[in-house]
Amino acid sequence: MGTAFTICRTVEDDWPLVRELRIENATDNPISYGATLETTRGMTEDDWRLRARRGQGIDTTSLAAVDDLSGRWIGMMSAQIGDEDGPGPVLTGVFVSPAFRGRTHGVADALLGGIVDWAGQRADHLRLYVYEHGTPARRFYSRHGFVETGRTRPVGFTDGVTLEMVRALEQAGRPEGAPR
Repeated sequence: MGTAFTICRTVEDDWPLVRELRIENATDNPISYGATLETTRGMTEDDWRLRARRGQGIDTTSLAAVDDLSGRWIGMMSAQIGDEDGPGPVLTGVFVSPAFRGRTHGVADALLGGIVDWAGQRADHLRLYVYEHGTPARRFYSRHGFVETGRTRPVGFTDGVTLEMVRALEQAGRPEGAPR
């Protein structure tokens, strides 16, 4: 049986919960967070407040999955408009606590659904970068319509590269002048 959870946007006051989940993320898989545990633990309260505020941004979003029974944060996904590789939406900061992974729970599916809805109001595609050896993550994204583009980025703090993947989006309700 799946887990009962709620998806919500993060707000600045959530910063201690964002910090707690991101430390779990950096402990479990620093590549998926993009920082070592040491770097993550060294971040200031202002750094965490900024990350939590992304759920309230115009060009950013940050979603949390919260277990309905315990109130524990069990997953997060974020996105932003643009990066060094282009102006469109980019999925970032993907993490689901190990005990809540898999289709039975549906946490990653629900979080990604929220990100896709957000991005679809802004552009006709969504990009992401995934670790080349992250086979479960690559399968998850492929199942959701993402395809590899051939573009790569070095991880930076360890060996290996991340692979860019992209997915076409429905164009429902995109504001006039939003990036394509």
